[in-house]
Amino acid sequence: MAVTGVEEEVRAVLNQMIDAQNAGDGERLRPMLSNRPDAVFIGTDADEWWTSKDYLDAIAGSPSGDVTVAVDDIGVHALGDVAWAEGHGRFKASDGNERPVRVTSVLVREDGQWKAVQLHASIAVPNEQIFS
Repeated sequence: MAVTGVEEEVRAVLNQMIDAQNAGDGERLRPMLSNRPDAVFIGTDADEWWTSKDYLDAIAGSPSGDVTVAVDDIGVHALGDVAWAEGHGRFKASDGNERPVRVTSVLVREDGQWKAVQLHASIAVPNEQIFS
């Protein structure tokens, strides 16, 4: 299936978001996040369930370079002014350790720009280890 211009736009925004997050640059990330009160950003820690402001505060409070994310593959899809993506990547620690991560996102076009209304990162746990 051919990639559309919209999918390329969304992929570019997602890449810019990752770059800003890895740099700990909340100001650069801010215009890419929706200010909708129902926007939600869910991290891998149980306490990471954030609004846009909470997410920006967490990014700004993270020492740059301690843990970064690299996306290995991502699928992008769009229908009108809504786009969603899913992919695999890695959390990379400054000491060289890596951990696979799965990511999803939903973006909406607001005022002509793609903005995230939902981000989610998860670390897979084998089913037999869920309760052990």
